[in-house]
Amino acid sequence: MKLGRLSFIVLLLLVGSCASGPKVTVEDSEWGARIGKYTYEEALAELGEPQMIGESSEGKIAEWVLRQSPAFSMGFGFGGAGVGVGTSVSPPPSGEYLRLRFARDGKLAEWTKVRY
Repeated sequence: MKLGRLSFIVLLLLVGSCASGPKVTVEDSEWGARIGKYTYEEALAELGEPQMIGESSEGKIAEWVLRQSPAFSMGFGFGGAGVGVGTSVSPPPSGEYLRLRFARDGKLAEWTKVRY
C-alpha cells in the first residue's frame, strides 16, 4: 500500500515538473522598460538557455519558447522479406517564442513575441 502511494506522489511530481514552462512570460514582464538596461547574462539567469541563438553585425538574437504546440510526426515505410526503406516527416516546432535582440554592448535593444 505504501509503495502505491509513494508511486502516485512521484508521478504527480513528475507531471508537475513537466508542465512547468519558462520562468517569465511576455505578459508578466515589462520588456519595453528593460530596453537599454537588461543584459544577455540576466536573460540567461532569468529564462535559462535559449532554444535558438544567432549573431550578426547588430549583435545577438536569442529565442525562448513561451508555448509550444504539440509535436506531430508521421512515418512511412515500404519493404518486404525483412528488408525495408522508410522515411519520416516532422514539421518544424511550432508555437509562441520570445525573441530578444541584444546590441553589441550586450544590452537589450529589441523584443518581440513571434509565432511559427
